[in-house]
Amino acid sequence: ISRRMASLVREISTVCFLFAVFSVSSADSSCKGTCTHDGYPLPCGVWLKNETKSASLGTYALNSGVAKLHCSFSSLPEPVQIQWMFRPSDSATAQWREFPCAKKEEHKNCQKEEIIVESHCEVRMNSLKMSGTYKCAATIPNQHEQRYRAFSSEFAINVVGIEPLRVISSRLPLNKNGEINLEVCANPRPEVFWHTVDGIISPEKSSKRFAVTSLTPRTSLKVQSEPLSPVPYCYRTSLLIHKVQENDEFHMSIRGELNIVHEKITVKVK
Repeated sequence: ISRRMASLVREISTVCFLFAVFSVSSADSSCKGTCTHDGYPLPCGVWLKNETKSASLGTYALNSGVAKLHCSFSSLPEPVQIQWMFRPSDSATAQWREFPCAKKEEHKNCQKEEIIVESHCEVRMNSLKMSGTYKCAATIPNQHEQRYRAFSSEFAINVVGIEPLRVISSRLPLNKNGEINLEVCANPRPEVFWHTVDGIISPEKSSKRFAVTSLTPRTSLKVQSEPLSPVPYCYRTSLLIHKVQENDEFHMSIRGELNIVHEKITVKVK
C-alpha cells in the first residue's frame, strides 16, 4: 500500500509541476515595457503606426457595401485600448460617439521596446445614417496626459441607396376627395413618380383626378418648445385624389443613383 501511495504521490507531483510550468509559460508578462518621461532612451506615450488607406474608402451601396477599416498604435509603457468613433455627416453639430463594429478583431504584439495593438473593424452599410466620418482613438487606461492618447485620420464614408417606402397616413373615402402621404428615404435625393389610373405623375404635376405635391425634406418635432428637426435623407410627398374610386390602385417608382425601385402602395379605399 505504501509503495502504491508513494507512486501516486510522485504522479501527482509530476502533474502539478507540469501544470505549474505550463501556467508560467502561458502567462503574458511581456506587455509591460519600460520608458522615461524625458524621452531618453525610450519615451513614454502613444503613436499612430498604421491606418486605413484613403483609396479603400468612399461611396458604398446600401445593404451590400462593407467597409474594412483598420488602425494600429505603438505605445509605452502599457498597451492601448482602441475605440472606433463615428460622427454622422447630416449634422454640422454632431458629436463623436463610439460605435460597435459588425466584426472586430484585435492583435497585440508585446515587446519591451514597443507595444503594438492593431484593430480591424468591419462596417456593414445597412442604413443611410451610416454615412459620415469614422476614426479610431487609442488611449492607455488610467493615464490622463495628452501623450497617452492618439487618433487616426478621419475616414469619410458615403452610403447611397433607397430604403423601403413608408406610408405616413392615408385618407381614401369612396367618392370623396382623399390623399396619401408617403416618406421616401434615399441618398442622394431621388426622383419619384406616381403611377395612377390616369398615368404617371411626377411631383408638382397633376392630371384630371390626381395631383402630386413637391418632394420636400421630412421634419419631426421632438420637443414642442424647440424648432423642427430634419429627418436625415428622408423626404415627403403626397398624392391628392379627386373623388376616390373603388378600382383606384397606386404604385411608385423611385430613381436613385444606382437603380430604380418600383413599389406598390398598399392602402384601402373605404
